[in-house]
Amino acid sequence: MGTRFTVSFPGGHPLLPARPSQRSVTRGPGAASTRVNRVERFVQRFFSSRRGDFRRPICRACSHLPVTSRAVLLSAAVVLWLSSADAATADAGGPAVAPVDAGVPDAGPSIPPQLLYPRPLGRKVDEARVERVLASLDTQAKVAQLLLAYPQIDRVGPVRVGGVLFVGNSLRNVEKAREKIDAARVRAAVPPFFAVDMEGGASNRLGSVRSLRGMPGARELAGLDDGQVKSWGRKVGAVMKGIGLNLNLAPVFDVAPSGHMERNQRSFSGDAGVVQAKASAYARGLLEEGVVPIGKHFPGYGDIDGDSDHAFVTCDWPKERVLAEAAVFERAEPFLGGVMLANVAYASFDERPAILSPALVALVHQHDWLAVTDDISIQVLADAIGGTKEDVLVAAFRAGNDLLLTTAPPDWNKGTDYVGVLTRLVEHDAAARAQLDAAARRVLRLKDRMGLLDGL
Repeated sequence: MGTRFTVSFPGGHPLLPARPSQRSVTRGPGAASTRVNRVERFVQRFFSSRRGDFRRPICRACSHLPVTSRAVLLSAAVVLWLSSADAATADAGGPAVAPVDAGVPDAGPSIPPQLLYPRPLGRKVDEARVERVLASLDTQAKVAQLLLAYPQIDRVGPVRVGGVLFVGNSLRNVEKAREKIDAARVRAAVPPFFAVDMEGGASNRLGSVRSLRGMPGARELAGLDDGQVKSWGRKVGAVMKGIGLNLNLAPVFDVAPSGHMERNQRSFSGDAGVVQAKASAYARGLLEEGVVPIGKHFPGYGDIDGDSDHAFVTCDWPKERVLAEAAVFERAEPFLGGVMLANVAYASFDERPAILSPALVALVHQHDWLAVTDDISIQVLADAIGGTKEDVLVAAFRAGNDLLLTTAPPDWNKGTDYVGVLTRLVEHDAAARAQLDAAARRVLRLKDRMGLLDGL
């Protein structure tokens, strides 16, 4: 068996500046001696250079030490530095380690979960705090945690949604957006997600920011190496974090050799390996800046030709094909806080769209992800089930989704009363009440991992 080097120091190495995490790998028996040789060569070069003058202390704290002790101290620091190259340092919230240069992480059982997941997903959930916050919420407040919506947050009054969605031109003026986010955070009993779908290319919600102007779309990003794609993820994450946004409804994990996603250049490639590598690289970049990615469109849009935003689209793939498409998401599990389900019906699972399918939502929960709907306010969904938009809301909830996304403001007096509809549903239905608690708990668990519940 090889030797796995996984040394980490909470808060960073005590002697050296923090270094970015590298891929965690299993090395052969000769790896340790190779590293020792590297240290020996370094020390030899140090002593043969002018810098090797140990008559000068390396820091004030070492000024009282004899020359030989200073040499030992430096050598020890070098050994620790080299041996920690495969481990991440922790931030204030907890351990943060990640594989990558953006390839498939080594998800073997020998790796502790906290060493596999980058921040903020590497943070352990405080289950007691989650339960305490959940118990403090009344039914309406629990329902509100399930809404990822576009409310009019510039209004005065409490923010009664679990997540605030920025769409269209709402981020054209980022300073105003930042002010709205700061004000909304104060007016919310539980800190919300602040979300946007920032894919790049034609879907560039932050194009007004100079550093992101002209950001390539997925197909163009696929032509870059994984490190460059991750750098774009970090750029986006840094800008989002600066504004106050903490959830990105991206990247797209659809494997699209042709069809709607290929025509719109939203898919990285028609090759599953390329999609997995590039989408994971982008997601990791976001995570390293503290922004949680939501992959889409689960279980995969593939080469489907229709546009599910404007027509009811049914896919006749066999179950094996559906599961193969979904596997691209599964291999990127460490980099995702959740997945957005498609508005497509996969006939081998359900005649209804994926967001309304308990079987497909259950697949999402197997990976401890949040199940996020695509927009439930579109008329196509109501037509697909032969009902109203309220019927779609109830069906999406009963399917087990955790975040119900709507671009129709829930505080608009002509819109659907999302909170009222679901509150009335659970009042006289014990199973629905249990489901509400389960979904709200999953939302709060992710918020806790992100540090949003600190202080509650």
